[in-house]
Amino acid sequence: MRAVVQTGYGGGESLEIREVARPAVCAGQVGVRVHATGVNDSDWSLLSGKPFFVRLFSKPRGRILGHDVAGEVVEVGPEVTLFRVGDRVFGDLSDEGFGGFAEYVSVAEAELTSIPDSVSYVDAAALPHAGNLAMQALVTVAAIEPGQSLLVNGAGGGVGPLIAQLAAHYGVHDTVGVDDATKQTFMREVGFARTLDYRQVDFTRTGEQFDVVVDTRLTRSPFRLPRSLRPGGAYVTVGATTAKLLGLALWARLISRVTGKRIRMLWLKPNESTEAVASLAGSGVLKPRIDQVFPLTETGAALARFGAATHRGKIVVAVVESA
Repeated sequence: MRAVVQTGYGGGESLEIREVARPAVCAGQVGVRVHATGVNDSDWSLLSGKPFFVRLFSKPRGRILGHDVAGEVVEVGPEVTLFRVGDRVFGDLSDEGFGGFAEYVSVAEAELTSIPDSVSYVDAAALPHAGNLAMQALVTVAAIEPGQSLLVNGAGGGVGPLIAQLAAHYGVHDTVGVDDATKQTFMREVGFARTLDYRQVDFTRTGEQFDVVVDTRLTRSPFRLPRSLRPGGAYVTVGATTAKLLGLALWARLISRVTGKRIRMLWLKPNESTEAVASLAGSGVLKPRIDQVFPLTETGAALARFGAATHRGKIVVAVVESA
């Protein structure tokens, strides 16, 4: 099969299309012909070798990146009970060692969910990681309620639109999206009632407070975060640099105890919420915004666009170009 193989650390130039062995399908696994694969921050981190610990604990040569996959079951191993050949499935392969930028993957059936008939392979590939982040941040950790207010920092990427849609589904309409000036119109288009340019406005210094803040970047000091929360409010970070996450982990409990406001980091559980995400996508509640679709041969360009951080919505690689 064809696969995009990482040859070293760097940018798109560190990826090559190669012919590699098709993975065997073992007991409890299904073989999937991949139609589309979503691009995520973890792919870019492993490719670029940043932060520094990536280079210390991972070896890039021969690695196939990509963990958000959508495709068709073409083989089932012994003991498989959930799927049959021909089923359309999607899932996050983080716990399976990645491998999504390839024509075939072998996956434990527990990591996959059926794709609703109304959802395309491209849209399905954009949902597992971002959809689970949105669900677990808003529902599991923040326990958002109708009528509350919400601010999302870093709302112009792949997760922000899903958070806006999910918030509206749960009766939250006072929503603010924060990102750079080039993404203000996009954030309003995907459902945010108001938007802020983070270069012009520091959301922790405006004096406005929210019931829930979801942060995809953690660009502010942990000690300033409570200023943006109402009494009893919840702050949840779903992404940041390692140094910033360590700083938050060190102080979050103390800050929460002193202020009475919940400061939390989301420890994502891959695929725990995928069934719920699939149901909401099938009913039209969740619809990912697709920034750009690249063919498998241009996976390097897809990763480079992600690394430039100018994308609006999700970047997807179409392994089967009709996906």
